[in-house]
Amino acid sequence: MFGSRQVYHLGWLIGLGLGCAILPAQAAILSDSSERRVQIRSTTSHQNQAPIVINPKPIVIQDSLQALITQKQRENSESDQILIEERQRVSVKAPPSTSNSRYLQQDFSSLKYQTTYPNHYAMDSFKSWLNNSRFRSQQVNSYQQYLDSRLSSFNVPPLSQLLTTARSWERCGFEPYQLPPEYLWANVVPTLKLYAELKRQGILPASAEIRSVYRSPELNSCAGGAAGSKHLTAGAIDIWVPEYEGNPWQLTNLQEGLCQFWQYQGAAYDFGLGLYATGAIHLDTQGYRKWGFEHSKSNFCSY
Repeated sequence: MFGSRQVYHLGWLIGLGLGCAILPAQAAILSDSSERRVQIRSTTSHQNQAPIVINPKPIVIQDSLQALITQKQRENSESDQILIEERQRVSVKAPPSTSNSRYLQQDFSSLKYQTTYPNHYAMDSFKSWLNNSRFRSQQVNSYQQYLDSRLSSFNVPPLSQLLTTARSWERCGFEPYQLPPEYLWANVVPTLKLYAELKRQGILPASAEIRSVYRSPELNSCAGGAAGSKHLTAGAIDIWVPEYEGNPWQLTNLQEGLCQFWQYQGAAYDFGLGLYATGAIHLDTQGYRKWGFEHSKSNFCSY
């Protein structure tokens, strides 16, 4: 028969065996905010096994909208930089324009005025006349060189003005331009010096133009010129100011200044001054005289 102590030990052993048969395995799952850990303990094996731990990598999902915004910002930044560089490349101040016209290159240190070019029609007409003959072009070029050499300290007006002739050339059956014979070239030099001095002193405006110089005897006769006209010797020029036409006040002021110059300084230049009802003005340096002053309302021109 068993004692009470033996019965106690026997009951403990029986209970332990039943527990192992009912629970063959136990699993514990532990989790937190950053990972999952699975531990599996096997009770069927008599060997001690280390728990199996599974640590899956966290899945990071990038916000596609934020990525697109970042990409656009980078593209815009690059575009802005390219635009700035392009503007810096093209934003260069253009150099001041220069004219190859000899007439605009002033040799006077104190003479500051701007010359008005002939209109396009007149310039085209002159080019057509000039290119009509190779021999004519050579002669005109020689005339230009001669004037350049004699007026080195003065300006040579455009030949499209210096070679103009009587305004009635078409009615008389002549060409609009005439080149004086070479033996007369020297006569125009002192008159051009006077013309430049009048501009230097501001008596003639910058826009004044020459519109008649040499006339052949036949054309002068047809045009009603005087028999002793200085245009026959290429020593006279007729000038006008286009914007003064139809403006009596400006024309009177211009005549006033010319008459004062003629009275006080004209003798030194052998200045011949003529005024016309049309507003045209005659200048030459072949005799100190005046005429046509009845066409002016200036007090100085009345003496």
